[in-house]
Amino acid sequence: MDKPEVVDVLEVRKENSNSATIQLDKKLDAKPGQFVMLWIPKVDEKPFSLSRIKGNVEITFDVKGPFTQRLFSLKKGSLVGIRGPYGNGWEIKGKNLCLVAGGLGLAPMMPIIEGKGNKKITLIFGVKSDKNLMLQDRLKKAGVEILFTTDDGSFGAHCYACDILEETIKKGKHDQILTCGPEILMKKVADIAEKLKIPCQISMERYMKCGIEMCGSCCFGPKGLRVCKEGPVFWAHKIGKGEFGFYTRDKSGSKLNL
Repeated sequence: MDKPEVVDVLEVRKENSNSATIQLDKKLDAKPGQFVMLWIPKVDEKPFSLSRIKGNVEITFDVKGPFTQRLFSLKKGSLVGIRGPYGNGWEIKGKNLCLVAGGLGLAPMMPIIEGKGNKKITLIFGVKSDKNLMLQDRLKKAGVEILFTTDDGSFGAHCYACDILEETIKKGKHDQILTCGPEILMKKVADIAEKLKIPCQISMERYMKCGIEMCGSCCFGPKGLRVCKEGPVFWAHKIGKGEFGFYTRDKSGSKLNL
């Protein structure tokens, strides 16, 4: 089993009232969409996607449990363990892309957005309210078309991100859809992509222990796909029916309805 490399924390900055970004003194040969395992000694180890892969890596996360609360409390010079990168990242097969991000789902898409090159990108970014917006400075610098939605109507369109997808696709004639966010959102995006016959990739999240295909805790669906190995990015049409968009599992393997 891979051992974590202990590295320095360079910065922890607040993104909004619920989210933060940590920068580590570590450079990785990572692909957009891959993930790493972060270890805090005497606390735990958890998987995180990378919100920046060029230069020192960055991880953007929601502060919601004991691990992320401790992560948010770290200062410059604190030590954490990191191993990876693991899994499969985004596979781009078009030059006119539509990205659909819900909340923290924006994080693993940032390397695609900032490394777009000659690709045209339209980002639909949905959050609960304007207080949940994040990574705005980097988005402005990236120079992509952004359509904002909020659940409460406080910023952008008053709807969910998936509600404006079909109209956006028809106007922009996009040839590929990428999505990350709450699973119910991604299921609706995948259904729209299937209806419009447009290739679609999703970035999945499941409870994960080892990160290196040994424990089986992140398996899902009728095919027993492993998020750490075959994912976390999947082609939507290869997932299979039954679990995606309907239920997930806790650390004991018990089903939890979405």
